[in-house]
Amino acid sequence: MKICMVMMSFVSAVLLLTGCRSTTTTIYDPGTTAVNIRHDQSVSSEEFRQVAVAAVNSAMTNARFNTFLRKYKKEQNDPDAIPVLKLDKVVNDTDDPDLNVGEMTDMINEALLNAGKVDVTMAEGTGRSKSIAASRDLEDDENFDQKTVARRGTLQAARLVLRPKVTSNTVSDGGKKAVVRTFVMDMADIHTGLIMWKFTKQLGFMRERNTFGW
Repeated sequence: MKICMVMMSFVSAVLLLTGCRSTTTTIYDPGTTAVNIRHDQSVSSEEFRQVAVAAVNSAMTNARFNTFLRKYKKEQNDPDAIPVLKLDKVVNDTDDPDLNVGEMTDMINEALLNAGKVDVTMAEGTGRSKSIAASRDLEDDENFDQKTVARRGTLQAARLVLRPKVTSNTVSDGGKKAVVRTFVMDMADIHTGLIMWKFTKQLGFMRERNTFGW
């Protein structure tokens, strides 16, 4: 009887402590704050943003890219000419089939526009907008002032294409596990098919096994 009472008291104490446990929520800006939280099979917004910014900075300062820009301005006979770039959707070759690669695509898009050296098209590639096509179908609609309707032959085709990809690799050795994510991007001139810039960045972390496993 005494044993049962002791056990019941112990269980009640555990339940009481569990019930008193609280959760604290902290709001932070992922663009400026590094929380360094890593997951074996997924990629964080923090990693996406870090790579997107580093990649675009690398591309915009690349010698071959800037040589292309100078030649392009001469071709167009316009010192202010800016080439149009088609941004492909980030390819997901990681262990997480549900990885939100659209988030990284948007971050690359933003970084490219902020750099001011290329225009990103919404008429081609992953950024293609159905609303642009719909707006151009107003040519025969008498309800619209035809002087304001987009004419045929005004869309600009892309001169450059940017292809991003992310892969992952996990290696275990005894009580340690190393997880590495590799981000690869390349930019090519569509007219020649030649790659003018390539970027590879790896982000990894190591996890040690605890008493209860990984």
